[in-house]
Amino acid sequence: MRQSYNEFTDNVLRCIKDFGYNAIQLMPIMEHAYYTSFGYQVTSFFAASSCYKLMQLINTAHGMGLYILLDIVHLHACKNMLDGLNMFDGFDHCYFHKGRKRNHDLWNSCLFNYSHWEVLRFLLLHLRFFMKEYKFDEFRFDGVTSMIYIHHSIRTGFSNDYHEYFDDSVDKENVMYLMLVCYDKI
Repeated sequence: MRQSYNEFTDNVLRCIKDFGYNAIQLMPIMEHAYYTSFGYQVTSFFAASSCYKLMQLINTAHGMGLYILLDIVHLHACKNMLDGLNMFDGFDHCYFHKGRKRNHDLWNSCLFNYSHWEVLRFLLLHLRFFMKEYKFDEFRFDGVTSMIYIHHSIRTGFSNDYHEYFDDSVDKENVMYLMLVCYDKI
């Protein structure tokens, strides 16, 4: 395991290029409270972890002709109240759904409510920030299957019958958010 962006830049980038790869995907780098979650329980969306030299890594990779993709977590966030968005304004539904739809049972996290324009703006600005400030080339969205279905694909299988993919279990607000991301071109 690499301990820093500097180590990755100095010891790994050249190997990636020499092996003939043309892109690198970084796992979520946003600040998170639970390090065993590998960054998937985000607490501070605009903080690129407590590590340093990320921009140097990206600039060096770009100089070598490598694309940089960032794994983005926009379905859910950490449910912590002291260091996350949960109850950020004193209410539990500023960014997240109310009631049963609020929680992702498997991931123990809060689910964003895309029907709030504040949420849409926050998440789109988050993407724009990482493209403009850090020069990421593309994003990979985590948990898309869990995002687009109300049942989050928990205990659900698909048999390749297209009716299963486009039935009443599709979460239209979430799909609209993904369409907006693609349309916006950040």
